[in-house]
Amino acid sequence: MEPSIPHILIAEREFLIALDAEYLIKAALDCRITLLRPEQLDQWDEAALADVDLCLLDVPLDATRIIARIERLVEAGVPLLLTTVADIHVGGVEGFEIIPVARKPYDGETLVALVRGRLRRRPQPAEELGQN
Repeated sequence: MEPSIPHILIAEREFLIALDAEYLIKAALDCRITLLRPEQLDQWDEAALADVDLCLLDVPLDATRIIARIERLVEAGVPLLLTTVADIHVGGVEGFEIIPVARKPYDGETLVALVRGRLRRRPQPAEELGQN
C-alpha cells in the first residue's frame, strides 16, 4: 500500500450505508478505505490506529454506548467524523461537540467536504514536493 494515500476507516453498523459512504468518498478522493463494524475498532491497537487518517464513526441513538470508543480514538490522535441518522446528534455528541457530524442519508458533496476538512495532513516526501 502507498503510505501517502490517506487511510479512512468507516465504522458503521449498516453495511449498505458503509458502502454508500465508501463509494461517495472514493469517487472524489484517492484513498484506501477499510469498512468495519464499530465494535471491531476495539481490537485495533495503537500502532494500527496510527495508520488511520480519518475515522467515520456511526453514532447510535444512545450515544453513551460509544463515548469510550470516541475517547480512545481522540487519545490515539485519530481524526474523527461522526455519522448519524438521529436528529438528536446533528449538533454533536455531548462532550465532543467539536467533532463534526455527517447526516445520513449522505449528501455526496457535503460528505466529501467534511472528509476533506477532517483528513490528517501527512508530510509529503521531499521528491513529491520538488525538493531534492
